[in-house]
Amino acid sequence: MSSQGSIAAMIQHLTITVLVENTARGRGLLGEHGLSWWIEADGQRILFDTGQGAVLTHNAERLNLPLASLDAIALSHGHDDHAGGLSEVLSICGDRVDLYLHPESLKPKYSPRGDISAPLRNLEALQRRVKRLVVTAEPTEIQSGLWLTGTIPRRHPLEDTGGQFWHDAEHQQVDELLDDRSLFIETPKGIVVVLGCAHAGIINILASIRDVTDSPIYAVMGGMHLLHAAEERLAATMETLSQYDIQHIGANHCTGTKAIARLWQEFGDRCFEAHVGTRFEVTRDQKSPAS
Repeated sequence: MSSQGSIAAMIQHLTITVLVENTARGRGLLGEHGLSWWIEADGQRILFDTGQGAVLTHNAERLNLPLASLDAIALSHGHDDHAGGLSEVLSICGDRVDLYLHPESLKPKYSPRGDISAPLRNLEALQRRVKRLVVTAEPTEIQSGLWLTGTIPRRHPLEDTGGQFWHDAEHQQVDELLDDRSLFIETPKGIVVVLGCAHAGIINILASIRDVTDSPIYAVMGGMHLLHAAEERLAATMETLSQYDIQHIGANHCTGTKAIARLWQEFGDRCFEAHVGTRFEVTRDQKSPAS
């Protein structure tokens, strides 16, 4: 994974559905502050994040997405709005599924709102509930052509975690959110990047992905954690997305209204709404991926 262009395999048929997000559109679908993506890639089914847990199974039923058929679950990081539904989904698919975690996701996590830790952090308990538990900070291939990033190097001087976070209730141990990871998927159109919260910074994340592949970045979707970003950081983010010539941008969750409006202003029809129920598909000949 260390040399550029080292990812050779491609996913030929990719469908990504927003299962949990702050906003919902469609009869019977529910929103909550959180994020979860249902990903079907050449017949494999992966859940990336689980939301808080209040609407996950409800939305899955409404969207006819069978949680019991999952092959793998991956968590972007250890905050409860991304990991809160893990116990419930494991009760459905349990010992038939692989679970991918960063070791930092298992640590206590606090914000000014209080304890926002993932509910399940005991390794032995998790191992008993899954087929295979993979805890690593390295880039990890979930299936051929579909990867989790490793710990993202923090290179860009304007990017930070997007808020105040700690490992303790007394706010003495700063949490740099080293567990923040994203998915990236090689397709015939280029790389599709799926974000959790982008606490590592979207510029840093995209640079890290380009370290391991020279394929064009075709699409980026998810939380960009720009709701508190100053103008200088917003401008740098827009410039970076433009330089990569990204064709589809679906910002949601923690991106922030101001930043989402800026993205639509800058990129127009390249942007798409990414609320609960949104589907993004990639096949070789497809022209309109988002619906």
